[in-house]
Amino acid sequence: MLSISILVPIRSEHPNVVENLRGLDRDGADLVVADAGDSPETAAAYASLGARVLSEPGSRGARLRQAAASARGDIFFFLHADSRPPENALALIRSAVAEGAAAGAFSLAFAGGGAAFAAIAAWANARSRWWRLPFGDQGIFCRREAYERAGGCADLPVCDDMDLVRRLRRTGPFLILPERTLTSPRRYVENGVLRQGARNLAVQLGYLAGVPGKTLERWYAG
Repeated sequence: MLSISILVPIRSEHPNVVENLRGLDRDGADLVVADAGDSPETAAAYASLGARVLSEPGSRGARLRQAAASARGDIFFFLHADSRPPENALALIRSAVAEGAAAGAFSLAFAGGGAAFAAIAAWANARSRWWRLPFGDQGIFCRREAYERAGGCADLPVCDDMDLVRRLRRTGPFLILPERTLTSPRRYVENGVLRQGARNLAVQLGYLAGVPGKTLERWYAG
């Protein structure tokens, strides 16, 4: 059976985010947390779940690259801390890889919210199906071999997920699973749906236009 490493980046996260992994059937999976070093209580909470916590400064992409370098699995599963994957996510990932997928992702849903959040999720799922362009809050998986051929995670503070997916798509079949990852709408709630949506779009277009990562990070932070 192919082994899986779950790679989770954290930065200024509340310790309760570990609850997103409580119901996951980890089935012996390797859990590696890429810690920015500013959330000691959260890092400790992950360690209590058996995670290996790597604390390093630097961009999210650089920290995930380090985490992947230390991971033991045949398959990598990149998951945002505030996202809750399906309970049988690892079994679904193994099945997708067994069917020939080099990489893929889950579909998206939001925890709570009304019509606006449902519309955002519907757009994200349509984008994923049409263009094979899921984002990190959906949970992205890939074979280790595909990750290495794609060149790994880039040293980017934001859009590292988008950057990796664009390269993973060239390594083989990229599958979007119908099962949904439940993610937090926290940023939309804090900043407003329209404002956060516009901010996300500006950052994504900026990335595609070659805007430097530090600038994109400032845009994303508002």
